[in-house]
Amino acid sequence: MVVVLPGVVVLAVYAGLLSLLTIPVTTAFGIPDFLEFGSCSPIKVVPEINFERYSGIWFSIENVPNEYTSVTSCSMTNYTWTGDLMTVMERGLDHEGRKVQRASVMRRSEDQPGVLTVEADGVPSAPYVVVGTDYDNYACVHSCMDFMAFRAAFSWVFTRQPTPDHSYLQLCRDIFENNDIDQSSMEPMKQGKDCPYAEKLNSLLVYSQSIQSKAKAKALKDGTKLVAAVSVPGQTGDSMNHTHPHHHNKSTNVHERLETFMDDEKKHIEELEEEERRLMRTLEAELRRESEEIQDLRSEIIQANRKHHYGQERTSGSDKPRQSSLVVLGVVSALLTTTWL
Repeated sequence: MVVVLPGVVVLAVYAGLLSLLTIPVTTAFGIPDFLEFGSCSPIKVVPEINFERYSGIWFSIENVPNEYTSVTSCSMTNYTWTGDLMTVMERGLDHEGRKVQRASVMRRSEDQPGVLTVEADGVPSAPYVVVGTDYDNYACVHSCMDFMAFRAAFSWVFTRQPTPDHSYLQLCRDIFENNDIDQSSMEPMKQGKDCPYAEKLNSLLVYSQSIQSKAKAKALKDGTKLVAAVSVPGQTGDSMNHTHPHHHNKSTNVHERLETFMDDEKKHIEELEEEERRLMRTLEAELRRESEEIQDLRSEIIQANRKHHYGQERTSGSDKPRQSSLVVLGVVSALLTTTWL
């Protein structure tokens, strides 16, 4: 059965959509490609997101194609938290392989502290919801706007490395599923050695890690626990909508997997820290040994210089009496010669 909406309702729908969306690409019927029938999924907002720890470089690994950005491959985004807003610079390649970039800012929503609002030229304001992140490896992000019978929903899987472990991708998929976020439109993003960032990747990663380290140190100084932030429907706190009863089992499974994952990561970090301490001890011992060797060598050089200087003095001193004797002998010889003549 085909339902025909009255003309007034149709105009109201389109007016609402136009107020939400600046349409860059449309179908033959004037409806954007990314619009679909339905409403936004209920998402549990994590209010304690640490946006300073979220700063740094993220690579898009999988996402819903977004007509609002011309970046179609090699997406690398640098986030910088200034204290009241997040500056965003995305770089990558367009569909023709040309280098492109796009700047935007994100501000904290007044009614929901865990949600950022994206502001960019030519793009309507849209929510940016981090539904899951451990800040150091992965981030699962969702954005959705709806009006009456239509919705525009986008999702991203970000990682700190352009070629991450597959477990991070799977973890985001589980979190999306747990929040009833449709993943059927998700597509992989091309990343890797053919991207413009490849030649300076190590420097970029060091830069990003330095930002993360500073944010971690500040969080620890402020007494903040370094834990992952994951949106789990059914728990207490702010929510974007209502939750469903069947979320409980999925929430439990995701939490169990996340706890196991975090435990493994914690053990791995402890092993790395112990290895770092061992290397530091080895390095300190080598430095002490080199310092002792340098000191010994310096002492030998000083002693050799002293011996050499003392030897020269003795040689110079022994020559003076000899020269005096020669002079005396010369004078005596001259006197004797004069007398005999």
